[in-house]
Amino acid sequence: MRRRWRISRESVAVGIATSREVSHESLDNALGSASRALPDSSTLIAYHSRSENANDLAVHLLHRIQADDDPLLGYFSTVSATELLVRPVRSGSGTLRLVTSWLREFPHLQTLDVTLDVAIQAATVRAISGMKAPDALIIASGMLAGCEVIVSNDKRWRDRLQPLFPQFRWIYLHDYV
Repeated sequence: MRRRWRISRESVAVGIATSREVSHESLDNALGSASRALPDSSTLIAYHSRSENANDLAVHLLHRIQADDDPLLGYFSTVSATELLVRPVRSGSGTLRLVTSWLREFPHLQTLDVTLDVAIQAATVRAISGMKAPDALIIASGMLAGCEVIVSNDKRWRDRLQPLFPQFRWIYLHDYV
C-alpha cells in the first residue's frame, strides 16, 4: 500500500491566495511540458521548512510530482538527500525517520545515485562553471537522468549555468515568490 504524502493548509506558508495562484501558474508555465524535473537540495529543504520563502512553491512542485494524473516526474541526487537529512539528524530520530521515509516513499520522486558517470559529468560542470563539487554532482545527476528542468532556490545556479547549458530550463524559485 502506497502512502499518500499530504501537507495541510496550516503547514503552508501564509500568503495572499491570488498571489499564490499567480505564482503557481507562473511556475507551471516555466515548467512547461517537462516530464522530468530535478528539485535540488534547497527546493527539498524549502518543502520541509515552512519558514522558507519558497515553501509554498516547493510544496506546489512536489504536489505536481506526487499527482498520478500529472506527467511531471521528480528526481533527486543522493547528495541532496545528504543535505536534507542534516537537520533531522541533529534534531533526533523521530524526525530522521519521517524524512527518511519521505525520501524513500514519496510517489514519483526517484533517487539518483552518484556513479562514476555522474562524477565525470560533475567534473565537467565544475570545470566550466566553477560550481562546488556537491552542486556539480547534483546537477550532473539530473543531466544524466534526462531532466529537462532543474529547480533551485539558489540564484547562482541559474545565472551561471543557463548560459552554459541552455538545453535545460533553470528555474530559480525566488523568481516566483
